[in-house]
Amino acid sequence: MKDFRLVVLACLLTWVAGSVFAQSYETVKFDERYTAAKGKTLDIELDIDAGEVDVLPADSRDEVRVVMRYTEEAFREKVSFDEKRGRLRIQLDSRKWKKWRSYDSDNDERAEVTVYLPDGVDLYITSKISAGDISMELGGLRLKEFSFTNFAGEVEVSFDTPNKVVMDMLDINVKVGETRFLALGNARFRRADVNAGIGEMEVDFTGALEKGAKARVDLDIGEATVILPEETGVRARIGGGLSFLSSKEIDYGLRKRGRAYINDAYQSDEDALMVSITPGLGELNVRLQ
Repeated sequence: MKDFRLVVLACLLTWVAGSVFAQSYETVKFDERYTAAKGKTLDIELDIDAGEVDVLPADSRDEVRVVMRYTEEAFREKVSFDEKRGRLRIQLDSRKWKKWRSYDSDNDERAEVTVYLPDGVDLYITSKISAGDISMELGGLRLKEFSFTNFAGEVEVSFDTPNKVVMDMLDINVKVGETRFLALGNARFRRADVNAGIGEMEVDFTGALEKGAKARVDLDIGEATVILPEETGVRARIGGGLSFLSSKEIDYGLRKRGRAYINDAYQSDEDALMVSITPGLGELNVRLQ
């Protein structure tokens, strides 16, 4: 009997040791650079299941740098680059079945992605991030198109300085969380489409807007602040959707003209920012800055 107990105890100790060892996660570091072919554009796809994601300008005119640190047991990376076609795909997939959980940086799992973008190459960026903390500074680049989708988390995307080229399309789609999109006028977009799900959102259209730029902001549930430029002509239509269920506060500097609001700088549709805002269920604050 004594021998049997010793065997059982040995098995238990082995199991406990194995469990502890299994929690000792290994962190992988990935650091690579990709150079655009001369005269080529770069089509970049960012596909991240969860983590902390930073995107910012690089100290380079033609080179993308990708840095990832992640827990090998929880994530796997896949990066592919086609220099001839000018395509770079950056993936960080969760190994777990539940990919849609909120990312928790306090646990033993780690996922950090940093992408440095060149300022001398025309860029087409598609970004889909399921969950996490996202920070993107995109000012001063040559960004032709930007598509951003986020399902859950905290987001800040900003354009501190004007885009070096006119952006054909700015497409933003967020589902749940706290999001801030700052100085979008510096993106120099022709068209912008902003869709918000549930949470708190700030959309700031100040900056070096293109004449005749058009933007649409569609809100679902939560608190939203839309900031419009004071020194640039604005014509805004506010209504539709769940407008009758929303609480709206509109800057006194926007005066009603027909079915729209205009500011003092407005002269014609050709020179103004044309924006359509569809309120959701919650609070909407529209102000000039």
